Amino acid sequence: MRHANDQRPNATDSDGNGSSSIGSRVIGRHVLRDEIRERLIEDILEGRLQAGSRLVETRLAREFGVSQAPVREALRDLEMLGFVVKSAFRGASVRRIAESELTEIYPIRAALEGVAAGAAATRMAESTLTRLEALLATMYSAGRRGDGRAQVEADIAFHCTVVEASGNGLLKQFWNAMRLATTTFLTVSMSHRSLVELAERHVPILTALRARDPAAAEAAMRQHIEEAGGWIRSAIEQAATPVDGARPKPERDRVGML
Repeated sequence: MRHANDQRPNATDSDGNGSSSIGSRVIGRHVLRDEIRERLIEDILEGRLQAGSRLVETRLAREFGVSQAPVREALRDLEMLGFVVKSAFRGASVRRIAESELTEIYPIRAALEGVAAGAAATRMAESTLTRLEALLATMYSAGRRGDGRAQVEADIAFHCTVVEASGNGLLKQFWNAMRLATTTFLTVSMSHRSLVELAERHVPILTALRARDPAAAEAAMRQHIEEAGGWIRSAIEQAATPVDGARPKPERDRVGML
């Protein structure tokens, strides 16, 4: 999920101190903390940032071309999501995460977004349905050209739009606070499904929403997310299973964020 011009060296400094050094990635002075958070998650999942790598605010701010404020906020989000741990002496660093933790968020997201889709089905404006169709078209287009980042961004926007359309302020607050869209990165990085297939999985949700069928919309959304969680569980189990008598890979090698 990297841009063609996105050149990133190893996540550790050349002096071997385990600090973040992902290369210069100036993304504009008005970058949101969301994009910084998403790029760091991508680096963690794809192994460019290993467990124990230090995440220094000043260095990251310089690499992203922003002030320290959005970096600090992004690191706070990552700490809440469990990707990052902070200590008084080392500051922020990539956390070593147990494989079981990767799948625990899926049923939570399925429950919340299932309720959101059911509520949105009867109150969604035609303009919102049109937006969802446009986002699905963007996912297909990105998938066909192999643009993982654009596909993920459209995917997250699709789900965010459904949550917004539910009209349930408390649900939206929970969804935002837990940063549940993060599982989209896990699905794309670890499911080994094609981007076009991942886009196609949104069709039943959109169909149920356009039919104004709350029960079908809730069921479609729950299945959409729970199935992805099952894929991640299977990927972890397969990686842990020895092949032809070989020893299983060490835990840190089985999942990029470990």
